[in-house]
Amino acid sequence: MNQIPSFTLTLTLFSLLSLLFLPRTALAVDENFTICSVPRYCGKLNIKFPFFIEEQTEPRCGYPGFKIHCRNKTIPILSLPDGNYTINDIFYQTQSLHVSKAERDAVCSHSIRNISLPEDRYYLDARTSREMVLLFSCNLTSQWSWELSKYKIDCAGESESNSTLALFKDDPELNFASGFCGERVGAAVGFDHRGGGGVEGLLNRGFVLNWTASNCSVCEGSGGWCGFDYKSYHFKCFCPDRPHAARCSPAAISFVSKRTTEITRSSLTVKRHRLNPEGDSYV
Repeated sequence: MNQIPSFTLTLTLFSLLSLLFLPRTALAVDENFTICSVPRYCGKLNIKFPFFIEEQTEPRCGYPGFKIHCRNKTIPILSLPDGNYTINDIFYQTQSLHVSKAERDAVCSHSIRNISLPEDRYYLDARTSREMVLLFSCNLTSQWSWELSKYKIDCAGESESNSTLALFKDDPELNFASGFCGERVGAAVGFDHRGGGGVEGLLNRGFVLNWTASNCSVCEGSGGWCGFDYKSYHFKCFCPDRPHAARCSPAAISFVSKRTTEITRSSLTVKRHRLNPEGDSYV
């Protein structure tokens, strides 16, 4: 029976000893990095920083105030002060998302509410969204108000003395029209007027909402995962070695990669000799 060459035996013993005595810190990957690297989906949408899914994603993997609910495990819902919105798409590169009301509002029923955005988190970009103003209980019987009829929404049961108008916030006639009306409600809409349905259709198609949070591109580009440290209450870049302030160091990434390769090679060497006890050499 062939004996195992002394060089190969020495290499095998060295590999085993390396595994036994390698410091745990060299082998360990930071817990935050491991947890936040797991992909999370709600329906077809990939949910990642700054968002985190309620009862599914660790809050540390998101940003404060960006919790969403995954309705029926398929529909991402964003809760704002004026109601719930369905997230139709998320554009991480531009820090924006397309949303629409989860519960459709009927304009003529006067059930629609003023849009209310937490200013420290969300805002409307004039390049992608517009604000529409709905005026209720408008009296258009005066000759001075006749020209406002072009803004009138055709609601059943309404008359010239009790009409509903829709104008954009930047319309120069808005202040004039407000003088003939009662309640005033602001709502966001997009620039896409295709699809019909009038004012209600435009409202139901939703709009683009922008968010304000720490930019994640630098951290992701360095091989890390963005998150938040609730103890220090600061943004963190979760890296294989430890959390960093903004990005992972190349040394940390290459070190972990190198150690992973060394361990894999050592394991393969031991496995090969178990499979080939006759001592045949491998190239």
